Amino acid sequence: MQDLSTLSTSSDTLGAPLSSAPESQNEARQRLAHTFRPGELVWLVREHYDAHSLAWDTDILRQGAEGRWMIQRYRFDVQAEVLYFLGESSLNDEEFRKARQTSDTFPKNPPAATTS
Repeated sequence: MQDLSTLSTSSDTLGAPLSSAPESQNEARQRLAHTFRPGELVWLVREHYDAHSLAWDTDILRQGAEGRWMIQRYRFDVQAEVLYFLGESSLNDEEFRKARQTSDTFPKNPPAATTS
């Protein structure tokens, strides 16, 4: 995971302050958690903050609509406060086992986003 303490707060084109990386990470996780079904098993495969575009890129492992295990990609635009679904790809049994072993479970209750 990325060290968020080195990332600073910036402002948008009108000078309004944007959330810092840790604050926006919590918001991104909350938005993503709203897409989960109750009791669903979800693993956090990859999470990366793109300081250039002010966005969180997140890959999760979860069961798809047809019962196959999928890696789903999401992007949370910090400035627009919008979560985008970028697509998914299915995993075979070996890929699924490896992803589960090397990933952490998605936080069940991400901290509430703070507003200032």
